[in-house]
Amino acid sequence: MLKVEHIDAYYDKICALHDISLEIGDDDIISIIGSNGAGKSTLMNAISGIVYGKNGRITFNGKNITNQKPYITTRDGIIQVPEGREIFPKMTVLENLEMGSYSIRRTRQGMNDKIEEMYELFPKLRDRKSQKAGSLSGGEQQMVAIARGLMADPKLLMLDEPSLGLAPVIVDDVFHIIERVNKEKKIPILLVEQNAFMALEVSSRCYVLENGRVVIEGSSEELSKSDRIVKAYLGG
Repeated sequence: MLKVEHIDAYYDKICALHDISLEIGDDDIISIIGSNGAGKSTLMNAISGIVYGKNGRITFNGKNITNQKPYITTRDGIIQVPEGREIFPKMTVLENLEMGSYSIRRTRQGMNDKIEEMYELFPKLRDRKSQKAGSLSGGEQQMVAIARGLMADPKLLMLDEPSLGLAPVIVDDVFHIIERVNKEKKIPILLVEQNAFMALEVSSRCYVLENGRVVIEGSSEELSKSDRIVKAYLGG
C-alpha cells in the first residue's frame, strides 16, 4: 500500500531524515519508535507532503506521491492525526467531526450516518457532542482527533504520538481504539509513538529511528525481546 524508498527530508537546508525506507501493507499496524528529535514526526510529515523530500520516492497504491501537495495526499486517502491533537477548541465536538469530512462529498444523511458511526466507536463523544472541544479532557480530545481523521474515510491512518500527555488508564483506552479501528474498519495504521511498550504491543512490525536514520527494523515481537530495545526504550 505505502512504500517509502530511500527518502531524505529537509527543513530548509538541514537534512532531518537520511535514506529512510519502510513499507505498510493493507492490514498492518506499523510502529515507529525513537527518542525526541529522532525524526519520527518528520517522516510522517514527509509522507503527507508537509516536509520536502529529496532523493528516493514515496508511493501509495502505486502512485508516486513524493512532495505532493498535502491536500491532494489527503484526497488520496492518507490522513494524519497530528501530535498534540490540533482540534478546533472553540468548536463543538460535532463541528470538529464535520470538519473532518470537508474533503468528502456526502449527502446530509450520509454525514449523519458517518457521525453515528463515530459515536458508536467513541460513545463518550455522543454525550459531549454539543460541548466545546477545548473543554474536554485530554483523552476525550484525542478521541475527537482520531474520530475527525476517520470522518475523511482514510485508506491509511497516520497517528502521531496518540498517547502524549495522557494518564496510563486513558492510554490503554486509546490503544484499544486503535486496534479496533484496524481490525473492524480494516484501516492500516502508521503509528509514531514514544510509548515503545504500547507501540510494540499493538503493531506487527516496527522501525526504530535514531538521528534521522532507521537503525533497527523487524517484527514487533522480535524487537520487544531485543536487549538493545529493552534497555533503550522499555526501561530494562
